[in-house]
Amino acid sequence: MTSRNNAKHLDATLKSIDSTDDGEKCVTPPVEPSTVNIDRDGAVRRSMNRIMEMQQHTELHEELRKLLGHLHAQTMLISGEGLENFCNHNDQIKSDYLWAMTDTAERALKLLDDAC
Repeated sequence: MTSRNNAKHLDATLKSIDSTDDGEKCVTPPVEPSTVNIDRDGAVRRSMNRIMEMQQHTELHEELRKLLGHLHAQTMLISGEGLENFCNHNDQIKSDYLWAMTDTAERALKLLDDAC
Protein backbone atom coordinates (compact mmCIF):
# COMPACT_ATOMS: atom_id res chain seq x y z
CA MET A 1 0.00 0.00 0.00
CA THR A 2 2.93 2.28 0.63
CA SER A 3 4.13 1.90 -2.93
CA ARG A 4 0.62 2.77 -4.17
CA ASN A 5 0.70 6.05 -2.14
CA ASN A 6 4.18 6.79 -3.48
CA ALA A 7 2.96 6.19 -7.04
CA LYS A 8 0.02 8.58 -6.53
CA HIS A 9 2.38 11.19 -5.09
CA LEU A 10 4.76 10.72 -8.03
CA ASP A 11 1.89 11.04 -10.53
CA ALA A 12 0.69 14.23 -8.86
CA THR A 13 4.21 15.67 -8.90
CA LEU A 14 4.74 14.79 -12.55
CA LYS A 15 1.43 16.41 -13.52
CA SER A 16 2.44 19.62 -11.76
CA ILE A 17 5.55 19.93 -13.93
CA ASP A 18 4.96 21.84 -17.17
CA SER A 19 7.01 20.73 -20.10
CA THR A 20 8.00 23.33 -22.65
CA ASP A 21 9.50 23.15 -26.12
CA ASP A 22 12.89 23.95 -24.60
CA GLY A 23 12.66 21.06 -22.20
CA GLU A 24 11.25 20.61 -18.77
CA LYS A 25 11.32 23.48 -16.36
CA CYS A 26 11.72 23.11 -12.65
CA VAL A 27 8.74 23.74 -10.47
CA THR A 28 9.44 25.98 -7.53
CA PRO A 29 7.74 24.65 -4.44
CA PRO A 30 5.24 27.04 -2.94
CA VAL A 31 6.53 29.14 -0.07
CA GLU A 32 4.90 28.36 3.21
CA PRO A 33 3.70 31.40 5.15
CA SER A 34 5.95 30.55 8.10
CA THR A 35 9.15 30.47 6.03
CA VAL A 36 11.28 33.38 4.90
CA ASN A 37 11.63 33.78 1.14
CA ILE A 38 15.11 35.14 0.46
CA ASP A 39 15.54 36.97 -2.82
CA ARG A 40 18.77 35.26 -3.82
CA ASP A 41 19.23 37.27 -7.01
CA GLY A 42 18.88 40.50 -5.02
CA ALA A 43 21.32 39.28 -2.39
CA VAL A 44 23.87 38.36 -5.07
CA ARG A 45 23.38 41.74 -6.75
CA ARG A 46 23.87 43.57 -3.44
CA SER A 47 27.01 41.55 -2.72
CA MET A 48 28.43 42.33 -6.17
CA ASN A 49 27.65 46.03 -5.71
CA ARG A 50 29.38 46.00 -2.34
CA ILE A 51 32.46 44.33 -3.85
CA MET A 52 32.57 46.87 -6.68
CA GLU A 53 32.25 49.75 -4.21
CA MET A 54 35.11 48.34 -2.16
CA GLN A 55 37.28 48.02 -5.28
CA GLN A 56 36.48 51.59 -6.31
CA HIS A 57 37.25 52.78 -2.78
CA THR A 58 40.58 50.93 -2.85
CA GLU A 59 41.49 52.37 -6.25
CA LEU A 60 40.58 55.88 -5.10
CA HIS A 61 42.62 55.44 -1.93
CA GLU A 62 45.66 54.23 -3.89
CA GLU A 63 45.45 57.09 -6.41
CA LEU A 64 45.07 59.70 -3.67
CA ARG A 65 47.96 58.19 -1.75
CA LYS A 66 50.15 58.37 -4.87
CA LEU A 67 49.22 62.00 -5.60
CA LEU A 68 49.71 63.08 -2.00
CA GLY A 69 53.03 61.21 -1.90
CA HIS A 70 54.17 63.19 -4.95
CA LEU A 71 53.00 66.45 -3.40
CA HIS A 72 54.74 65.64 -0.14
CA ALA A 73 58.00 64.88 -1.94
CA GLN A 74 57.75 68.09 -3.94
CA THR A 75 57.19 70.22 -0.86
CA MET A 76 60.02 68.50 1.00
CA LEU A 77 62.46 69.46 -1.76
CA ILE A 78 61.73 73.17 -1.37
CA SER A 79 61.30 73.39 2.37
CA GLY A 80 64.10 73.98 4.86
CA GLU A 81 67.57 74.02 3.33
CA GLY A 82 66.10 72.97 -0.01
CA LEU A 83 64.54 76.42 -0.32
CA GLU A 84 67.98 77.95 -0.93
CA ASN A 85 68.56 75.52 -3.80
CA PHE A 86 65.06 76.18 -5.15
CA CYS A 87 65.63 79.95 -5.10
CA ASN A 88 68.89 79.55 -7.07
CA HIS A 89 66.96 78.21 -10.11
CA ASN A 90 65.68 80.51 -12.83
CA ASP A 91 62.11 81.80 -12.76
CA GLN A 92 60.85 79.37 -15.41
CA ILE A 93 62.00 76.30 -13.44
CA LYS A 94 60.51 77.67 -10.21
CA SER A 95 57.25 78.48 -11.97
CA ASP A 96 57.05 75.02 -13.57
CA TYR A 97 57.83 73.34 -10.25
CA LEU A 98 55.14 75.27 -8.40
CA TRP A 99 52.68 74.64 -11.24
CA ALA A 100 53.37 70.88 -10.97
CA MET A 101 52.62 71.02 -7.24
CA THR A 102 49.38 72.90 -7.86
CA ASP A 103 48.36 70.44 -10.58
CA THR A 104 49.00 67.48 -8.27
CA ALA A 105 46.89 69.04 -5.52
CA GLU A 106 44.08 69.84 -8.00
CA ARG A 107 44.02 66.25 -9.28
CA ALA A 108 43.74 64.95 -5.72
CA LEU A 109 40.89 67.35 -4.95
CA LYS A 110 39.10 66.39 -8.18
CA LEU A 111 39.31 62.71 -7.25
CA LEU A 112 37.73 63.48 -3.90
CA ASP A 113 35.00 65.62 -5.46
CA ASP A 114 34.19 62.95 -8.05
CA ALA A 115 33.95 60.30 -5.33
CA CYS A 116 31.33 62.22 -3.37
